Amino acid sequence: MAADGAAPMPFGMADDVTSSLLDRRVVLLTGDVDAARASSAAAELMTLDAICDSHIELRVGSCSGTLDASLALIDVIGVLGVPVRITALGTIEGGPIGVLVAGEHRGMTPHCRLRLREPDTVVSGTARDLERSLAERAAVRSAFFTHVARRVGRPLGEVEAEWDRAGTLEAIDAVALGYAHQVLTRSAP
Repeated sequence: MAADGAAPMPFGMADDVTSSLLDRRVVLLTGDVDAARASSAAAELMTLDAICDSHIELRVGSCSGTLDASLALIDVIGVLGVPVRITALGTIEGGPIGVLVAGEHRGMTPHCRLRLREPDTVVSGTARDLERSLAERAAVRSAFFTHVARRVGRPLGEVEAEWDRAGTLEAIDAVALGYAHQVLTRSAP
């Protein structure tokens, strides 16, 4: 049994699933989006961009993550030579919301939720270390919220205030606020 209580996939099956998805030009982003996971997804996106000129589907599902790691992935999406269509599933929290809004087309499943919450940050060290860490954090936060505000088409201060309240958006509300273009239904493309 796996640590989460689920039966482990047979040896090689996870690679087969990933390979099958990549053949269909689909990249999955799930779980804790840290630097390693963002790098892996970026590599998959860049590979798909290099081998074909048709769009890529990025599925962002039930994940959370840092603003830093998400900004790295956002930068990659921004330089790809093909459109990236993003579908959000489950609960998306923190940095991956910035990844969602980076897509050319953004859809959300009806039961998807966006938790507008920055991940907790822990800093320690000397006063100089704390000052440097807080300045770096402020620069990352500024870059992230500037990106989100631009993509949702609303003022930066409004978006920051929305996140400061740390609310949760239902899919229909996320569309109304510009985080996605549509709530996906069976008949939606």
